[in-house]
Amino acid sequence: MPDLDFFGGVEEIGGNKIRLNTEETSLFLDFGRSFGGEKQYYDDPYLSPRKPRQLKELGLLPQIENLYKNSLEPGVDGVLVTHPHLDHWGYSCYLDNEIPLYCGEATRDMILNYEYCGSCGPSKDYYLANLTKKNGREVYKDFQTFRTGDQLEFDDLSVEPVHVDHSIPGAYAYIIHAPGKTIAYTGDFRLHGPKSEMTEEFIYRAKAADIDTLITEATNVVGADVRTEEDVRQDLTKIISEATGLVITNFSNRDIDRLRTAYKAAKINDRKLAISTKQAFLLQRLRQDKHLDIFDIRDDDVLVFRKEKSYSQAWEEEVIGEVKTYSGSDLNEIQEEVVLVASYYDMNEVMKIRPQPGSVFILSQSEAFDEEGEIQHERLLNWCEHMGLPQYHAHASGHVGPNQLKNAIQEIDPETVYPVHTERPRQFKKFISDLDIEVKLPDN
Repeated sequence: MPDLDFFGGVEEIGGNKIRLNTEETSLFLDFGRSFGGEKQYYDDPYLSPRKPRQLKELGLLPQIENLYKNSLEPGVDGVLVTHPHLDHWGYSCYLDNEIPLYCGEATRDMILNYEYCGSCGPSKDYYLANLTKKNGREVYKDFQTFRTGDQLEFDDLSVEPVHVDHSIPGAYAYIIHAPGKTIAYTGDFRLHGPKSEMTEEFIYRAKAADIDTLITEATNVVGADVRTEEDVRQDLTKIISEATGLVITNFSNRDIDRLRTAYKAAKINDRKLAISTKQAFLLQRLRQDKHLDIFDIRDDDVLVFRKEKSYSQAWEEEVIGEVKTYSGSDLNEIQEEVVLVASYYDMNEVMKIRPQPGSVFILSQSEAFDEEGEIQHERLLNWCEHMGLPQYHAHASGHVGPNQLKNAIQEIDPETVYPVHTERPRQFKKFISDLDIEVKLPDN
């Protein structure tokens, strides 16, 4: 019978690291960065972990031999990465390079893109990949990619990856056929997004597989948002139509659904969408995957917004060499024709645009949920006040709501459920206690 050990994702959102052991196979389900755990000890970038031994001593990395860099013999057969958010793969930079990462093709592409633009590792010894003007692209990690329908075979178990909808491309759940037990691991998923049929397919396959153990995210036990991506498109379209000056919107660089939504809303209002050079670099890579329906950055309705600086990194030069780019000063002349994607960290550049009266700021991501986020949000509000920008909020969550999650669990009908990726597992346990399903609270 397989054993499960939880080294992260327990009473925290993210940081998932779950080891699955059988007699002949050892796999990790995700190997994510624990942002909440790090904040208890570090203040990045002023103080950050430099070596895995520091994180091991603090209980943020597993105390397992032959797992990390320069091991004599890799201690696990691989990591099954569900999707390319850092809290699911970020600590894989510390793993020995001989330990492969199994992931979808889009996940690999987005991880490589992240590394090319600035690695998750603290130094070059821990880079998964690198892009320099001198050496071009270098990949140091073994990526084993798949698509839905593929089967991953190990010594005494097989893994069936099934795509799910989440707020980033390339998200997968796993159905694991192990000796004496069938296990499903959801990763992060939702049922209210534009690709909800993918999640529904996973639920159908999991039900057919007669799951014994379900490991599921339960992020939205508190603060669930019932809005859909279509609701966000309608909200953005209306707000943009009523604005007479510059429209600024802020969301994750890698939320391609939201980027597509902003593009459609801008186009309906005869405005151009101005994206960052980092987003343009990512889109050029992802556009090679026809399944993702990515717009061309050379489209007449798209502008690429660059920061004014004297030095450009290798990835930035690739973008600048391919398309015309626009500075803040350039956008000043056409601001009433533009929807600009910009974050708190772009405010110095936004100030160069000098937003005219009638300009607005649309926050299109989750609001702050911790003290550090609240401080940054307060600073963002100060910027908006300085530039005379009223703030709107238009967002749909990347995580399944509690009622939908309960229905999915009831449909899959496992014998046992482990909730992860939640700060309130006991609340979750009580919420589904009327189902005839055992709920085990993992501990690490």
